[in-house]
Amino acid sequence: MGSTPSINTLALSIFMDLKTNARNLGVKVEKMPAGPVVIDATGGNYFAGAKIGEICMGGLGTVELASVRVDDFYLPAVNVHTTSPVISCMASQYAGWQVKVKDEQSGKSWKAMSSGPARARARVEKELFERIGYADEAPCAVAVFETATPPTPEVMEYVAKKCNVDPKDANAVWAPTKSLVGSVQIAARVVETAIHKLFEISHQKGFQIEDKIRAGQGIAPVAPLAKDDLKAMGRTNDAILAGGNVNLTVDVPKDEEEKLWEIMAVVPSSTAKGYGEPFYTAFKAVEFDFYKIDPGIFAPAVIIVNNVQTGKTRIFGKLDPALIKKSFFD
Repeated sequence: MGSTPSINTLALSIFMDLKTNARNLGVKVEKMPAGPVVIDATGGNYFAGAKIGEICMGGLGTVELASVRVDDFYLPAVNVHTTSPVISCMASQYAGWQVKVKDEQSGKSWKAMSSGPARARARVEKELFERIGYADEAPCAVAVFETATPPTPEVMEYVAKKCNVDPKDANAVWAPTKSLVGSVQIAARVVETAIHKLFEISHQKGFQIEDKIRAGQGIAPVAPLAKDDLKAMGRTNDAILAGGNVNLTVDVPKDEEEKLWEIMAVVPSSTAKGYGEPFYTAFKAVEFDFYKIDPGIFAPAVIIVNNVQTGKTRIFGKLDPALIKKSFFD
């Protein structure tokens, strides 16, 4: 993994393309006094969402616009590919860094979960990055925030400091969950959710999977927009947990294969407690307290695993078109 290219450098190239084509992509560019460039993707289109999905993956994945059939109709979708799944998904795309900055004048705090390759510069999630065995030493940082509140100059200064880069080399994109970009870039996390849950269960079982995942592909519908971020959160989660289909290529010795199948059997979202109702309904029932939601729900509906060492392929989980329709259509 040490030979993997700098994900911040790769993502910066996509970020600059987003900046150059801002008008066509429906995004707005702001350069802050200390030099950071921040892109407001609230009004961004499908193409902007796909590019931001690729930024989230640190430039080590592709996000293509597609469509997917659900019973007798089609929905917009994204088709995601990566041949560096652990680095692109866990070191970059996973939203694992909570950025929280207090405004000294108002006393209020700006906070949002950060995804994107800036995480590999900050490395706040020390245990995770030790497991992955990856560090990015690029002199730049690119963060993606899922938020309805734009990051302030103080936030970007904090990001630069944590990433140990010059403020002028700190960059960020932000968009609310209820935006089109929000729906697209969240659907593009379909492979990441599979790998994240696989990581968690493998760690609990004492099974080393970090160096055995060779490639990932996934497709998920893009959720229709909701009127507020909470309902959008419900629909975007349902897009993956009811409609996400992932293919993983792994390289696991024959004598470890049964352990792999045992772990994979509990990766699909349908194995989680409380599965069956739209996410918003379940979330509302626990008064929107994330700690009362089974984290196992954050996974794709289907994972197909091909082990190159034995040639065996198995399917886990199933698509749930009824749940998609219940969630997406009022």
